[in-house]
Amino acid sequence: MSYDLKRSHFSIILERAVTDAEVVTEEGVVLQAVIDPATGTETVQVCGGASEIIAGFAIRDNADNSTTSVVEEATIPASGDLEIQLSNNNLVASTPGDGSSSSMRVVASTTGNLTLVDAASPASGQVGNEPVTGLLTFHDDEKGQDVVITYRYNLTVAEARQTFYQRNINNEAGALFGQVGVGHGHGEIYTDQFDATKDYSSDADAIHGIAGGLISTTGGTAIDARVISLPNVNNPLLGLAFNIGGAV
Repeated sequence: MSYDLKRSHFSIILERAVTDAEVVTEEGVVLQAVIDPATGTETVQVCGGASEIIAGFAIRDNADNSTTSVVEEATIPASGDLEIQLSNNNLVASTPGDGSSSSMRVVASTTGNLTLVDAASPASGQVGNEPVTGLLTFHDDEKGQDVVITYRYNLTVAEARQTFYQRNINNEAGALFGQVGVGHGHGEIYTDQFDATKDYSSDADAIHGIAGGLISTTGGTAIDARVISLPNVNNPLLGLAFNIGGAV
């Protein structure tokens, strides 16, 4: 599952028809509401960007997870090749092969937030990122520092099944009827569907739903929610308390 069932709860869960020609494959993504002009009833689809009407979070019988989030801690070598090999490769990137656009945030213990670049020889304050291999390269100014790396990567089918499992009974019901569960009202969700480049520790940051149904701190559509748990090495999920859908 893309969200923690044991810690997440919703005051309202309703089945909604999915908008024609749209597909919801991930759980925990932000859904937007769309009125079907043919029937005059509400349908839902994955949040596509700005000025949307937020319906809630996706809850599916059969989750075909394609991405997930990870938080790793490591130490940059003090000498030799200043490289760190991530535990996973095939990182999520808006432009494949462009390290600077990967969904990743790297924070060094002394330098602070490092700027991602698509280069094997980064400058001071930068980190060279190779999305295909998951290899990070650092400048000499960062040697010996501890780093916290938050990133998203693309799952293979085998990894998705091994990590998230599958519901054995009626696991195709949603697809069969063209519906998806929508969790909304008052509640809390711990989800891995968030933009890993953002810093969620600031109280001033608003919560937004952006393209792909991801949570972010900027862009997209503002959501009535606040952060209650930050991703970390023991629990790489973002925790939110929310009020969506006008529940009273």
